[in-house]
Amino acid sequence: MSDPKKSRVSMMLSGQLENISSTMTESNKKSTSRVRMRRQSFGFSGVGGIGRVAERSSMFAPEFKRPALIYLNTYQLEPLVKFHSPSVNKAAERILDELFGDHKYSQHESPKTALRISGELMKAVKAMGFNRYRIISVVTIAQKRAQSYNNAISFLWDHERDNYINTSRETPTAFVQVTLFVVYLD
Repeated sequence: MSDPKKSRVSMMLSGQLENISSTMTESNKKSTSRVRMRRQSFGFSGVGGIGRVAERSSMFAPEFKRPALIYLNTYQLEPLVKFHSPSVNKAAERILDELFGDHKYSQHESPKTALRISGELMKAVKAMGFNRYRIISVVTIAQKRAQSYNNAISFLWDHERDNYINTSRETPTAFVQVTLFVVYLD
């Protein structure tokens, strides 16, 4: 018949293409079953990560749709390093002595001092290595004008793992109250 290594162009030039096309039309007319006409589907379209190539592609390679990441619980119920409030209280006292020792109240400078105290306290507590704790720092600086100050905060928390420290300082013109909460993340 014909040599399979020849290209269509060379076959057309030699006149052999007419013979092949007539045999192909005869074979196409014979097979009209429903199974052959149906598009095959293997049922992987609903499975994440197994799908078609996305419509967009980069210059180098086609991009595939990736399945969404699912994070599972670690089932770790206790922290590796438990919160030790006396050491954190010492760090808070040291930071207040350094940054608030001779502070004079100013409505422009006191908020900056509160942010600096809060940031330094957060850095010091994070350096202590209490893992799996969320650290919340509340620093309040107020001017002394013969007034009273009450601070009440209530939370719903786990009394075995969650904790807080509270410390304060006074100068002739201002006072500061620092409250640091540590909440365990499960």
